[in-house]
Amino acid sequence: MHNRSLPALLAFVAFIVIPVTPAHAQEPLKELTLRDAVLQAGTRFAPESLSGLQWIPGTDSWSYTRESDLLRGTVQGSTDEVIATIADLNSHLLPEQQVKRFPSVEWVDAGGFLITVGGRLQHFDLKARTLKPFIAANDDAEHTEFSPDHQRLAFTSGGNLFVSTRSPEDLMQVTTDAADGIVIGRSVHRDEYGIHKGTFWSPDGRKLAFYRMDERMVSPYYVEDIGTKPSTFNKVRYPMAGDTSHQVRLQVFDLTTFDTVTVRTDGAPDDYLTNISWDASGRFVHVIHLDRATQHLRAVRYDATTGKAVKTLVEERSTVWLEPQEPLHFLKTQPSRFIHWSDRDGWRHLYLYDVDKGLQRQLTKGAWEVKRIIGTDPKEAFLFLEGTATVDPKAPSGALETHLYRVKLADGTTERLTKSAGTHRGSLSGSGAWLIDRWSSTTVAGRTDLIDTRTGQVKRSLIESRDRYAGFQVGTVELFHLPGEHGDLLNARLVKPHGFDPTRKYPVLIYVYNGPHVQLVTNSTTGGAAPWMLHAAERGYLVFTVDGHGTPGRGRDFEQRVHRQLGITEVKDQLFGVDWLKAQPFVDGTRIGVHGWSFGGHMTTAMLLRHPGTFKVGVAGGPVMDWAMYEVMYTERYMDTPQENPDGYTAARLADKCDQLQDPLLVIHGLLDDVVLPEHSYTFLKDCVSRNKQVEFFVYPGHPHNVRGKDRLHLMEKVLDRMDRELRPTR
Repeated sequence: MHNRSLPALLAFVAFIVIPVTPAHAQEPLKELTLRDAVLQAGTRFAPESLSGLQWIPGTDSWSYTRESDLLRGTVQGSTDEVIATIADLNSHLLPEQQVKRFPSVEWVDAGGFLITVGGRLQHFDLKARTLKPFIAANDDAEHTEFSPDHQRLAFTSGGNLFVSTRSPEDLMQVTTDAADGIVIGRSVHRDEYGIHKGTFWSPDGRKLAFYRMDERMVSPYYVEDIGTKPSTFNKVRYPMAGDTSHQVRLQVFDLTTFDTVTVRTDGAPDDYLTNISWDASGRFVHVIHLDRATQHLRAVRYDATTGKAVKTLVEERSTVWLEPQEPLHFLKTQPSRFIHWSDRDGWRHLYLYDVDKGLQRQLTKGAWEVKRIIGTDPKEAFLFLEGTATVDPKAPSGALETHLYRVKLADGTTERLTKSAGTHRGSLSGSGAWLIDRWSSTTVAGRTDLIDTRTGQVKRSLIESRDRYAGFQVGTVELFHLPGEHGDLLNARLVKPHGFDPTRKYPVLIYVYNGPHVQLVTNSTTGGAAPWMLHAAERGYLVFTVDGHGTPGRGRDFEQRVHRQLGITEVKDQLFGVDWLKAQPFVDGTRIGVHGWSFGGHMTTAMLLRHPGTFKVGVAGGPVMDWAMYEVMYTERYMDTPQENPDGYTAARLADKCDQLQDPLLVIHGLLDDVVLPEHSYTFLKDCVSRNKQVEFFVYPGHPHNVRGKDRLHLMEKVLDRMDRELRPTR
């Protein structure tokens, strides 16, 4: 079945071992309960940080909140000053509006900030010490977005798009044609291809581009909501792979003339209009077109007044897939120049273009990937960004890290600013001279540093987190590599219990996702392991995770190995992990369970069906059981259409292969799931019934694609209880 030798399996490289708690703890260690691990994952067990930390616009000062105060820090200062208090706010508020903690703030400029009280925006003037109503919006306002100068607010209400202005205060209704199947001013294409919102302000705030989506031709799907009596059904327009998809247009509203024009895009009606951007002048709006086959990309400039196409600025083709995630980034000091993202050389890098002269140069290059543009200095001499470390195929740990870089726009000279291994996220000051660097690693619970953008030197540490697990009985986390499909080394993580005994045989709980755009193993706090995994280890498990082919950070070819066969190569990678486990003297190879959600739910089910007898139990949450029933935008990118790739869809389909099920399987689904429709699980269950295969099933009423909030404790209790029953761990 697998052409692998034992020596190859043993030839892994363990590069990090993390003791999560100090070995010298004096007092008896406390138990990390599942309740605490789940419900306090984002509070007690999250790295300490400065709440609401952000740069104050146009300055080298930053602000953050602490209980009842808003504080300001400066580069040169050694202590931070209180610049506003709860008392300052409450002195202007009615008794029923009084706040008990300082609310989150959004700076308008260096002189004042916004807070929301009672659903209303209020502006606090630092100099005058006044709190006054700001821009008003309808009570049911959704999808709000300020213009760059905060003088105008776009929002949707009753399905239509509105703009409210500050001076003179006025309310403009931009659209009136909202209806069932007509979506305006909201995210489209099911949030794929870098689309996260539906409105796009011009730099001067005088024009507003917005999406208008017609999905009336898409077959509706109904998910049941038992929160009403009797229950009701929510309609979801859900385009399945190979079926009719929705049609999107981009329109532009002019706040001066009150005219709305439709951008005259060409191509097929169901092509994707992605990553909208403006040039610095506000005269032109840009769309990155992607055909439905995701093999032809065009970045097109349009006249925002007439809607006419002006010029195609970039064009790319692929025989596999293209997936734009970022808009064109136009420079202000050189208005004809812009930055485009591309993986044309095999890695996700940045390219500098000129509107009139075309490609000027490749700005970044090498065996690493750009992850995010942070910003530029005011003169736009340097570009600051986040990216992985260099990824060596023989030691791919570089993909586990995220660093801050400085790129010289004149010639592409690239310097890594962050020196410490780990996962860094940066934000740039108004002058471009300083970066706030929030980071953690397997040895650093969490730090926030102020670093010099010229040298990368740390000027000041703003906060350093304590070990959040100090005093609790938790074990160690190990990161290492193991061989996978095609001989590629894969990054993996193993959580061991406190007091691990290498002479014992431990059961293993595999946590899997292994799908596109998700990386589970990182050089960050606890190696990316969630607190519940540390708890599970204390129940007597080894908790194991592998990032196989298809996951990000390893370059285009590593990701595209899964083309037209989702879940096939990925399962093989997971089986290489199983073989590695079984080769370890401390693993009981007869007691291995697997759990995953969404793509991980698909993987869990596929692993049990394709390799019966390998796993003792599986728990599949929100699983895709048939890619032909998943959405157009995601599935066709990786699988092509069912008509084009019938063999691939047949091989990947799980809903008709229940006769291969030999091991206990629990399937879980949210009743309101509009991402992976409940039909996936129902179809699988029907096949199990028809083949007389017993399977367990549990539904979470009222929950969409995942189980959040307090009910997540119930979910994890169910998952681990099902594992316990089959794997019988001993503490």
